[in-house]
Amino acid sequence: MPKFKLIAMTTPVAGKEDVFNEWYQTTHLVEVCTLPGVQSAQRYELAAKMSGADNNQWMALYDLELDDPQTFLRALGEAMSGGKMTMTDSIAPGAYTALFTERGEPVVAA
Repeated sequence: MPKFKLIAMTTPVAGKEDVFNEWYQTTHLVEVCTLPGVQSAQRYELAAKMSGADNNQWMALYDLELDDPQTFLRALGEAMSGGKMTMTDSIAPGAYTALFTERGEPVVAA
């Protein structure tokens, strides 16, 4: 079955960091993990900026396995428009989200 990675790059609104982190970890990740094909989700905080212009400080990485990624995207859209996805006002403008298809086998360090 095809594997995908969904990434979401975000930054909290200044002064709402605690609300953002609580919502993301205990609400949003849990709700997204109920959608078709989602196997797991994990958050990461920026440790060091190496290149590029993205200013987001947080990344969420979701592992998906499903035959058709549109199944997930439709379910996500329906959950958001149907009020089944809890949103927050603690995310600053400039978030970036993308879905990637796995290509090739992992390369493991020797």
